[in-house]
Amino acid sequence: MSVSIFARSLAAVALMLAGTMVHAQGMPSVSRQIFSEADTNRDGFVSLDEFHKDVVKSFNSLDFDGDGFITLSELEGLSGPEQAKVLRRLMRRVDTDGDGKLSFREVVVARMKYFDEADTNRDDQISLEEALAFDANMEQKMAQAREARKAARAAGPAKTR
Repeated sequence: MSVSIFARSLAAVALMLAGTMVHAQGMPSVSRQIFSEADTNRDGFVSLDEFHKDVVKSFNSLDFDGDGFITLSELEGLSGPEQAKVLRRLMRRVDTDGDGKLSFREVVVARMKYFDEADTNRDDQISLEEALAFDANMEQKMAQAREARKAARAAGPAKTR
């Protein structure tokens, strides 16, 4: 069974959140591969239509039991045990109704947020440059969040008077 752009991007995000993918030069090659697979007509852009088709294909490839939902156990099958904590956190962010599984609607909303944020010129297609810039920006934000968490842990619990 082929796992497409959503699964790969989910794995890339999970790895970045886990802090195992911190080299800026490594990210573009993953992004280029994901972009290349989504750009099915090879015009150098991922159109909204191509993106939608890939979301459907990806959802179906991740819904291993075919019940119409993606569960944490299905996602954990894509990664090693060290990413389980990251996947649980990611799942909570996308699982907006809190039922412990991802519906197609929740996945579409999350993926469209990515598309909308990456499509900086609002032409309903993402260029490779837009995708790489978005990924670099996300990596920078994640690195800042990791540093903030590290600083908060080092400062210890807040003292009250």
